[in-house]
Amino acid sequence: MMYRLYHSLIVAFVVVSMMFVGCKKAEEKSFEIPSESILIEVGHAGDMGTTSFKSQNISAIDVVSVVAGWEVVEIDLSSKSITVKSPSMFDNDEKRSGTISLAGYTPLGTKVSISLYVAILDNPDVDLRQSPANCYIANKPATRYLFNPYVGGNSVALDTEYIEIIWQTTNDIIKYVDLQDGVASFYVEELTDDADKPQGKLQEGNALIGAYDAAGELLWSWHIWLTNSDPERETVVLNGRELMNINLGADCNSQGEKDKDKIGRSYGMYYQWGRRTPIVGPQDWRFSMNADMLVYKGSGAYLYFDYVASDATVGSVEWAESNPTSIIVGCKSNNYDWMFEGHDDALWSTTSKSDHDPCPAGWRIPDSSIYEGLTISSVDDELSWQEAQGMYGWNLVDQNSGSYFFSAAGRRNYLDGHLDIVNDDEVRPVPWSGYYWTATAVADGDAHAMFFDLNSATRTWNGFDAQRKMHRANAMPVRCVRE
Repeated sequence: MMYRLYHSLIVAFVVVSMMFVGCKKAEEKSFEIPSESILIEVGHAGDMGTTSFKSQNISAIDVVSVVAGWEVVEIDLSSKSITVKSPSMFDNDEKRSGTISLAGYTPLGTKVSISLYVAILDNPDVDLRQSPANCYIANKPATRYLFNPYVGGNSVALDTEYIEIIWQTTNDIIKYVDLQDGVASFYVEELTDDADKPQGKLQEGNALIGAYDAAGELLWSWHIWLTNSDPERETVVLNGRELMNINLGADCNSQGEKDKDKIGRSYGMYYQWGRRTPIVGPQDWRFSMNADMLVYKGSGAYLYFDYVASDATVGSVEWAESNPTSIIVGCKSNNYDWMFEGHDDALWSTTSKSDHDPCPAGWRIPDSSIYEGLTISSVDDELSWQEAQGMYGWNLVDQNSGSYFFSAAGRRNYLDGHLDIVNDDEVRPVPWSGYYWTATAVADGDAHAMFFDLNSATRTWNGFDAQRKMHRANAMPVRCVRE
């Protein structure tokens, strides 16, 4: 029996190990939770939660250890279910979370051990099932998020059999990714200096969850954007439209502070024009060696983004959708689009949100007119090189003296897909530059990006262009505008 309440829950996962005790030959046996990780909903403290298990050749199960205050109420071998009860009070040594150890025995005495993690969580679920999108914001720690695994983008129907992590920027940045009773879910932990001293923050970063069919083919993927900011409320108004004041996938806006930690956390993810799946940025804030950020598979192993040349197979929307960890190098014969033939101007739209738009629900990529009328702040423009270089970006101002800071996060260039923050120009080398994609397509196969740069020799070369034509194989940061 599964309780569907919303103020606390038990989180279960299994680590299986095998130990042979006194048997003369190997036995076929198993004892496991049927999913890599399962979330079980329960009510307030003192309620019970039940999970099922699978077993083969297990004739008895013992409770080895229990978390203080918790109780294993029943282990039913016939229905193959485990029921636990959480503490109702925390006056003594009762714990809000921990690990219950169980041991299953075969008739010959072989033991199989598992660990069951249980926790009471104060925060209610964040239910995103009615707002399908390609990106979900997670900014509440100690919270479970629910989403619809059968709809991709706004409207694409999916025949999802299971979901799993494709990559994440930190191991276990999201946990307990699961699909139960038609509901996809993941859990975001709270960062703590000590287990008993919650800090109210989460580990910022990004992850990609994939939906797979029964044959194991990737059907769709969702970007999970973990940030300690509130992107939907921390906004600015440009040309009458509400724009996020933070790059998609970033943790903050550095606001020009010369703080390397804030600078690095302000870059966010990078996108090739028309693709909805995020590409990682630099390994460090200075773009040292232009090395890519390290990411991890759900198993904890490293995963590396690869660079592939566009051809008749690779340079298609279908291939790009199925290979979200591939950066497709621009096709020279097709004006350096990542597509091999033709240009699909409808992948991103200037009038409505497309199924390939990378922004969260209620937001989309803006058209290029949103940046019209902006220019580099005269205060910034008059700074000496020594003063300006540490800002890694510019304050841009409009005709009403509104000021908006944009990070100089560079780009991944269309020629080889690698990170660039320095323009290679013998006449005026630029130490850093900023590019921001818009949804505005250009007839020749390019698209408009907002662009600015800083020159190391003289401020007279500081540049800004609200609508610079760029090849679509470039990967750049984006800001989302409210629909």
